[in-house]
Amino acid sequence: MSFQIRHVVVYGRGERARKVTFELGQLNIITGSSRRGKSAIVTIIDYCLGSGGYPVKAGVTRDNSRGFGLMIVSGDRAMYVARPAPERLHKTADRMYVSVVSDPESIPAFDELEFNTNVDTAKQIIGDLCGIDRSLRLPMPGTAGPLSPSIRHALFFVMQEQNEIANQDVLFHTQGDEHRPNAIRAVIPYFLGAVDTEYATLTIRLRALKRELVSLQRALDERAATLGATGQARALLAEAAAVGLLDELPPQGLNESEAVGILRPLSLVDVRSVRQPEAQGDQITALNQQRAELRDRLAGLNIQLTRLRRATNENSDFASEASEQRARLASLGFFGNEDGPVPACPLCGNDAPGAEGTWADMRRELLRLDGEIVAIRTDTPKIDQMMALLAEEIQEVTQLLRTNKAEIDELEAGIQAIARLRDAESRTALVQGRIGFYLEMLDRRDQQPPIRDRTAEIEAEIAEIEVRLEENGNPDLLSSFLARISQNLWEKAQRLELEHSAWPIRLDLRRLTVVADTRNGAVPLPEMGSGENYVGYHVATFLALHEWFAMEDRPVPRILILDQPSQVWFPADYAGDGSHVLPDDDRQSLVRIYQAVMETIARPEVDLQVIVMEHADLEEQWFSDAVRYRWRADGEALIPADWIEEN
Repeated sequence: MSFQIRHVVVYGRGERARKVTFELGQLNIITGSSRRGKSAIVTIIDYCLGSGGYPVKAGVTRDNSRGFGLMIVSGDRAMYVARPAPERLHKTADRMYVSVVSDPESIPAFDELEFNTNVDTAKQIIGDLCGIDRSLRLPMPGTAGPLSPSIRHALFFVMQEQNEIANQDVLFHTQGDEHRPNAIRAVIPYFLGAVDTEYATLTIRLRALKRELVSLQRALDERAATLGATGQARALLAEAAAVGLLDELPPQGLNESEAVGILRPLSLVDVRSVRQPEAQGDQITALNQQRAELRDRLAGLNIQLTRLRRATNENSDFASEASEQRARLASLGFFGNEDGPVPACPLCGNDAPGAEGTWADMRRELLRLDGEIVAIRTDTPKIDQMMALLAEEIQEVTQLLRTNKAEIDELEAGIQAIARLRDAESRTALVQGRIGFYLEMLDRRDQQPPIRDRTAEIEAEIAEIEVRLEENGNPDLLSSFLARISQNLWEKAQRLELEHSAWPIRLDLRRLTVVADTRNGAVPLPEMGSGENYVGYHVATFLALHEWFAMEDRPVPRILILDQPSQVWFPADYAGDGSHVLPDDDRQSLVRIYQAVMETIARPEVDLQVIVMEHADLEEQWFSDAVRYRWRADGEALIPADWIEEN
């Protein structure tokens, strides 16, 4: 499904209405002088198709318009869409008129319009007519949320405004707007047909799960670091012993509950009654030694795990190779009879006398391969079990290292704070305050809702989705489609005689540009130089895309709108009054642009409507036949002269 434009309507004051009509499936040219309203046609279409703002520029068209309408046709269906101009002091109008009509040539008067829906609903209705799947959710690069394709996204591939068609830095419509490049990258696989609903849904779910896993792990780590207590509690016990709150340092191996049970009474001790302890051993040194031992142990465990993983990979590779060799031997058919070879050769069908030795050797090789395959299949589960045990031990040692680090940090902070105090009573009071603060934070933690560790559950779902995506998805599909589109783009660039077209030309979706792969490396569009190249590659790209959309029946309007493709061959201040004569080379370049357009339209499988706003007015008959309006003489414009005079 798709649609094309039959009429663009401008409503003036009173009952006035200006209807601009286009032929379906043909080249439609509006040529004329500057400031006649040609470019306003593009913005009116944009506005009626649900733009967020009011793109009609300030000037004659905006000053003399009450609203705008668009008659769109899809097969034997027609729909009329209208939107009022914004009221004074408003940036846009949020109400629209959408209605299916029986006669596409009949245009309702402005006062007959009942603006019956809002802009968002209107966009959905127009998207439905185009065939866009509004239920689809696409992963949006650079953002957390998914994106639903709409008619607004389809316009990326429909319009080329005057400041876009010759722009070396912008290839697609509105690409220069903030956040728009990521939206283009997100929707183009869908509009090309390289993604389906299930694949997109799974991709979005996978991204959400990975974000959830990172968030959960961060929360668990923060909770363990700030309130996990075992290392921090032991460090506080060491500080308490150092200032005399405890007679001696408790033994190692206390759990959190036991350590807290010793600390809690210490927060109530009268520091004036505390006797200063005798000098004790250096606890920091002991903890650093313990840390070094834990690191050595962790390094050894990681080496063992790496070796087991390597053994698993080698077993898998060998089993695959051995199975393939066995299949080759078995396929020869010598082994159906255990007593000896069959009388005829399985390859040629002739008798094979004297084949006993060869048969015996091949059978022994087959039995050896069978034994090795069985041995590997027996060993692999054992290796997997050993790897699981090692992973658990690595996790345990990692947690011990975290606890050790927390204990060292707490002790060092306490030592530094105590060192700043001169008298023993103040040092004891400081440690007691640190214990009280720790116990208070611990009590707050206990009052908070617990964090459920869903790590294993989330990781299992991530693994399942990744398997489904690998089995059901086709990551090479988009690359394949782009390769075919790029081949067509390259052929069009050669017919247009563009620079660098002697080398392969491709569409680069990562950078959203056209690239020539030359002998000296990739040359993107911004580096190609020449306005003729910029226009030519834009036109070639959009024609190649629309041929693909049509042949694959993709939900993109069968419309290509080009505003001033000839601009690069005219002076910057040219008024479009016919005073400038193109040199022969420039004229031939412009002719080639239009010939490429007409070649695409002429293809029977491509039903494409092309609307062009132009300064140029070529003398060729085919060009004149495509001209729908010439706005050059006085009074000839989108807004009639009598509208302006009355206003």
